[in-house]
Amino acid sequence: MIETHKELNNKEIKSMEILARIEQACKDNNHEAVRQILDIIESDDLKKKAFLKTINYYENEEAVFPAGFVILFIKWLAKNGDFNEAGIYIEKMDQAGIGKERISELIYEYIIKPEEQIYELRFKRNMELLTKNRILFTEDTFDFDYVKKKITFIKKMYSYPEGFMRAVSFKKESYFLVDLTDMDMIRRLFDRGNYLYLAYNDLSKFYYMILFEDLLSIRKNIEAAAADKDQNVIFFAGKDMDNIRKFFNNMLAVMPRYVVVRPVHKEYQDVVKEIHEQRGERILSYKEELKSYYRDKGEEYYKNLMERKPSEIKVLLITSRSTTLNQHIARNWHNSFVSLGYTSRLLIEQENYERMNDYYPQQIICEFKPDIVFNINHTVNGLFNEKEIKNSLLWIMRYRDFNNINFGEYEYQNENMFVLPLYSEFTDALKKGNMPQNRIHYTLEGVDINIFSKSNVINDTYACDIANVNNAAGSELLRLEYYLNKLDEIKLQEVIRELYDYIRERALNDIFVTENEFIAFFSEKKTERGFDVNMRGMHFIIWFYMAIINAFYRGRVMEWIVDSGITGNIKVWGNSWSNIEKFKKYHQGVAMHGKELSEIYESSRISLCDTWGWNTHERNYEILGSGGFPLVKSMSMEEQEKMDSITNYFKENEEIVLFHDKDDLLNKVQYYLDNPEERERIAENGRNVVIQNFSALSITGKTMEFIKEYYRK
Repeated sequence: MIETHKELNNKEIKSMEILARIEQACKDNNHEAVRQILDIIESDDLKKKAFLKTINYYENEEAVFPAGFVILFIKWLAKNGDFNEAGIYIEKMDQAGIGKERISELIYEYIIKPEEQIYELRFKRNMELLTKNRILFTEDTFDFDYVKKKITFIKKMYSYPEGFMRAVSFKKESYFLVDLTDMDMIRRLFDRGNYLYLAYNDLSKFYYMILFEDLLSIRKNIEAAAADKDQNVIFFAGKDMDNIRKFFNNMLAVMPRYVVVRPVHKEYQDVVKEIHEQRGERILSYKEELKSYYRDKGEEYYKNLMERKPSEIKVLLITSRSTTLNQHIARNWHNSFVSLGYTSRLLIEQENYERMNDYYPQQIICEFKPDIVFNINHTVNGLFNEKEIKNSLLWIMRYRDFNNINFGEYEYQNENMFVLPLYSEFTDALKKGNMPQNRIHYTLEGVDINIFSKSNVINDTYACDIANVNNAAGSELLRLEYYLNKLDEIKLQEVIRELYDYIRERALNDIFVTENEFIAFFSEKKTERGFDVNMRGMHFIIWFYMAIINAFYRGRVMEWIVDSGITGNIKVWGNSWSNIEKFKKYHQGVAMHGKELSEIYESSRISLCDTWGWNTHERNYEILGSGGFPLVKSMSMEEQEKMDSITNYFKENEEIVLFHDKDDLLNKVQYYLDNPEERERIAENGRNVVIQNFSALSITGKTMEFIKEYYRK
């Protein structure tokens, strides 16, 4: 029906009235009135104008960013399928500092959820490509089969002479920016080796994909692959030059080493070349400034510095990208330095598609001019190659993983360098690498007792008899694949598979292979096949053993408890549990490190700590600090000869309770569920030990006292 001029005129007047009411409600700061007016508007055109008027009013008034109204607007845009404008306001949210998790929820709820079943099917196909072929292709249509038809996948295995260091390829990572449409070039790239391919036709949708909660498992695979030293990552991006310029101009974004494009898209090369040149100029100026600043700072300078007030000492903490746990640990150290009065800055690495590159730490050091650089799992040479800088700074190197330790004698020539190994066995290895003992400070990890604290409030969401929070159970095949993908030598891959089968077969019969048994079995197999490994290679093999044995052991421990029938009130958190049918109904998803984790520990009657071969894990202290009760796996005499034991710090059955085998575990679960007073007494005793000796503040204070004592001698 054609509307008359009068009807149109009336609509226009009504629209003006509504917009005037919106403006007045904004001036009155009456948010409830604004929301009510927005709710009653039926016309899409008028509703959009009303939203924009509201948002613009607050932005023009330089008020607090109107996050609530922007969220409502994004929801409305997404419901109406206007994803382009929704994307603009999502970006505004990001720029205003609104958490990516909240933005992710919006994208999931209003873009993915309405077609959840369709997306789920597509994601499963995507996951299959990723796990089987180490390849992930996505287009606007998610038509992966179309892409696969156009490409022949060739996996080239490298052949190396004897020697494990050659067998494990520690290749420098390479990053590519490739146009999805250039199929011929992609086909040739497949002949280059072991890559993870991230393909996306539209860069904004690539960001969305990274944020999708449904893609959590894919994201973990992407992060794991991108963190591999021998893993190459190729980014396929869209054709929006402004987006690409913005993305790579960020000093956190890793620059592609190569740009492979069709001639028609030469702009890619121009953009990357332009940014690369700009970065090169910046980094040269940083280096010259740092050389000048640190040139005269040596041992005498630090002797004097350590006598000053903490507020006069600047500390820069750089986390490792290896795990999200390392980022939480870095925050603990940073917060403790701040609490002790130091001037501290924390440099947290970002996600793998926008993570800390070689230039960024130098930019921050140049701006901040720290006296101390504290890093987790990085080596000094990995951060700085300039001798004038790295030999003049005071470095605190926290090693949480053995493979990150550098055994070259040159690494420890700087007399202002201190190493903090997490494991006692690292100390001997460091001494052999010519690191002086008086600069090695073995220390366990502390916990933030402001976060992991007792509230005396039980959260019904988390309340249960038995809680288990870890990522190991059900992940054995993924872990096997992870280690196989780090190896290029076929003989070694074959032995890894045999080692896996050996551990698995015995674990199914509740026989868990000890480290000595494992090493003996491995030695026999490598002799049969005629190859050898060096010390670093052997530690790689031991880490494989620990990962696989933990995956099997943690699964069996939970099976024992479930099958015993002692209680059905069981909850498990972490990845991979749903891979085991028996645990699906107990799986609660992934727990967020911090307050949520603390509430889980406090609300659970018993929290399991079943790490194989090592029981000084910070999880024990987090549980106790939260007022929870940890039931901790004991260590054998063989294990205690190599690793520190928690019984060196806590009295057994007074401040901590250990279980030794299946029967002992089940007996203690039953006993401590039946005797809450005894359970709570031990938990409280253990909590007092944590507060006194294992707070992050205490550990940081002792570390700085160790360093100050070194300079006093």
